[in-house]
Amino acid sequence: MQDNFSIRSWKNEKLYKEEYDAAAAKVKEQDELEADDIELEIPGDESTATVDKAVQAKASKQDQIIKDFQRLQAQMKTHLELYKTSESEKNKKTALQMLTKLTPEFQAAKEKYEKLKRVKI
Repeated sequence: MQDNFSIRSWKNEKLYKEEYDAAAAKVKEQDELEADDIELEIPGDESTATVDKAVQAKASKQDQIIKDFQRLQAQMKTHLELYKTSESEKNKKTALQMLTKLTPEFQAAKEKYEKLKRVKI
């Protein structure tokens, strides 16, 4: 009897995961379409053929900060949307766990991003 319960439990777990993954993919696809509208701007004159390596390294670091923040922001948005729209309590719990897990990393990336926005060039 316990074997049947284990099989059903496993099947339910697999079904919840597939449902959650499908919903996450749909939200991620929407986020990617919106992200295509965002342009990264690197300060400086792009017409100059020779770029100082220090300036280039700094711009590369700035790009990395921006991309990291946008990546984490998209993940947070995806999981939040899944939490709001999911009918399954198991999927809501999974989304909430992911949000909780990502929050410290997101806050650190946001702080770096906000600091970067305040820098005058």
